[in-house]
Amino acid sequence: MKVCKLISSFLTGDRLVDLAALFLRLFVGVMMLTHGIEKIMHFSSLESTFPDPIGLGSKWSLVMIILCEAGCSTLLVLGLFTRLAVLPLIFSMTIAAFFTFPEVKMSTAELPLMYLGIYVAIGLLGPCRYSADLCLRRFIQRKCPSCALSGSDKHCQ
Repeated sequence: MKVCKLISSFLTGDRLVDLAALFLRLFVGVMMLTHGIEKIMHFSSLESTFPDPIGLGSKWSLVMIILCEAGCSTLLVLGLFTRLAVLPLIFSMTIAAFFTFPEVKMSTAELPLMYLGIYVAIGLLGPCRYSADLCLRRFIQRKCPSCALSGSDKHCQ
């Protein structure tokens, strides 16, 4: 009987979804964070030659992508403001895939598209159980129990 319950739990358990979301957040967050750190380390050599696909200038495009790659990836790893943090990452990967190079080819768009797909999945999944977002939600619910019961924050104003 225990074996059947274990197999059933393994095949249909929500804990695996939570672990998968945690893995995705940590994996893609750390991977992208390395790109951001690399750009920070080579900022002075990149600032005049960095691609400028949306017309901000090379330096400001580099600053914006560093904020996305380092800042939003850090939030993603922590699971803090997860759905908000993936929005700039989705935008930046869309730009990288379709607007950075003169000719869109799979060889140049493959990596940004892969990141884009993972960020969309994380955005849809949300932070799940193992995240700072869940801790923040619980903290807010403890501070205002009436908001937790009603699902509204009208009482906190």
